[in-house]
Amino acid sequence: MGKRKLAGFIFVTYKGDHRPYHIHIRKGRKEIGRWDIENQAPLDGLEVTEKLRKALVKLGYAFEAENDAN
Repeated sequence: MGKRKLAGFIFVTYKGDHRPYHIHIRKGRKEIGRWDIENQAPLDGLEVTEKLRKALVKLGYAFEAENDAN
């Protein structure tokens, strides 16, 4: 299991977890959803706020959109 913290979120990966490759995202003790790293998409109805998107990009789980680089 790997755990990283940023911007009030906890990002957790589990060794041997099923595909697609994804991370579990928690806020406090509650899991708020999962992020599909392979397809760059939210799972479980995860609402990707600007704060969460920036954290995903900073940690390397999400790619920054071309128009966001400006």
